[in-house]
Amino acid sequence: MQTRRRTSSGVHERSAPGRRLPSFAKNPAVRLPVERIVAERGWIAALVTGGGVPRRDRDDLVQAVLMAAWMAVEAGRYRPDPSVNPTRALRAWLRGITWRKASHYRERACVRQEVPVADPWSARPEPPRDDEPLVDARERLLAVRLAFSKLPRRDREALALAAAGHGLRDIARRLRIPASMAVEQIGRARRRLRGLLER
Repeated sequence: MQTRRRTSSGVHERSAPGRRLPSFAKNPAVRLPVERIVAERGWIAALVTGGGVPRRDRDDLVQAVLMAAWMAVEAGRYRPDPSVNPTRALRAWLRGITWRKASHYRERACVRQEVPVADPWSARPEPPRDDEPLVDARERLLAVRLAFSKLPRRDREALALAAAGHGLRDIARRLRIPASMAVEQIGRARRRLRGLLER
């Protein structure tokens, strides 16, 4: 009579607690050159400014973000999703680092300010601010401005006139083209802008 022998791996799989790794931990680590991180310096500075950091401390905090990002890459902690656009993945990761650094900055004692009031007992604490929507809005605005600047001049003119509320005939007159061509111009400009934003 044959008996089935249990393998040690099967016993281990049943007895081991079900631990699931985070989804990003399954992705391979990516080693970015430091120049690729530094290239996002201006974008990081915009996030830092949107996070409420005064101008006098902005450069120091941007430097801290760049240093933290580089150290994390060197430690193999940058594991982006391969299916996501590399620039979008990098910026999403840098945004998390920037948000943490800006939050720690605001919580430091040397940053807190005391505002004297005539009647201290009447002062009420301000409700907590949620700056994340503001940072997201500033990030989107920065992306739109950058993409808009890359469009041809005629596309920029057509989109600017349409955004200002001008009618089709007025846009065609200002661009000195027929109304039918104005429709095509605006549609083509919007498609180009959308394509630049999706990169």
